[in-house]
Amino acid sequence: MAGVSGGLLAAETCRAGALGSIGAGHHNSEPEAKCLEEEVERFRKETASTTAPSPPLVVGFICHSTFASDDGWRLTEEFLSRHKPAAVQFFAPSVVKRESGDKSSTTNNIDLAKRYGCTVITQVGTEADAREALEAGTDCIVAQGTEAGGHGCRSAFGSGTLSIASRLVSIVRSDEKWNNIPVLAAGGIVDGRGLAAALALGCDGAVFGTRLWASKEARGREDCKQRLADQDIGPDQVTRNEVFDLLQNSISSNPWPKPYDSSGIIRNEMINEWEGKLSEAKAQLSKDDSRIIQDFKAANRGDAVEAFIHSGKGVGDISSIDGAYDIIRRVDEEARIIIQHDLRKLLE
Repeated sequence: MAGVSGGLLAAETCRAGALGSIGAGHHNSEPEAKCLEEEVERFRKETASTTAPSPPLVVGFICHSTFASDDGWRLTEEFLSRHKPAAVQFFAPSVVKRESGDKSSTTNNIDLAKRYGCTVITQVGTEADAREALEAGTDCIVAQGTEAGGHGCRSAFGSGTLSIASRLVSIVRSDEKWNNIPVLAAGGIVDGRGLAAALALGCDGAVFGTRLWASKEARGREDCKQRLADQDIGPDQVTRNEVFDLLQNSISSNPWPKPYDSSGIIRNEMINEWEGKLSEAKAQLSKDDSRIIQDFKAANRGDAVEAFIHSGKGVGDISSIDGAYDIIRRVDEEARIIIQHDLRKLLE
């Protein structure tokens, strides 16, 4: 979660017994690299202890931008060499190939991470992407459904969390080359019920994005976090579409490529106006005095009702902004009760 998951959130998530990660974002420039260093330093400071072993450092990279330039490859290799994180997470896409200088051989981002001893987690939204990551040597698969918040596969290319997670479990468990690789479900999961459901599918765990965005330790605007806990916000108010990305890409130095140029997001006035009218929106963007871009910038400067807030479909079951430690411990307790007691009743 670039811009959301920093060193403090990662540290508190780890303290609760889960695996917290730092979002590196578009790691292709010196300012981005400096920002990541600051968050790693904060993670180290927050987790420093004389009695307990240090929790693992995990860093997530947006690959379409990070590995789009020689600078991105260089900065990332320098980071891996310096910090040797326990694990890295790759997304959008999960595998990026790179030719050698004389084009006689190729390498990829997974090979690069493993060269520095990192466990590799790959987040995918399709079966094809999962197979590519497995063949490339990933150590863990995150099955991201279209109910997820933030960037992910367009609805036309992706699948719901239940469908993609269960399918990837079947693929991994049926092949002896891969049957020890964990599969984690992501998308619309915000509590212990969602975790128990993921485990029932055969997954080894679940990823919590929106729920931890709505935490005290998450980075970002406090009013936008509070919007996630608004009782008027539920799955009907969340949509996955390309409006935000179309507008953001027009002014961004790191535009999101197809099929990852869609976002799970809370509806606002601009989304309601332009959803289903992308051709008209593109025509507006081609004008020198484009009103749509001015409206877009104004919306993001405005209050939380006007802003573009990334969110998954499970947001309706978030009612408060809590500490990450408390969120994780509550999820664990809820899942244990369901598995140990509630499900047993079905067999009686």
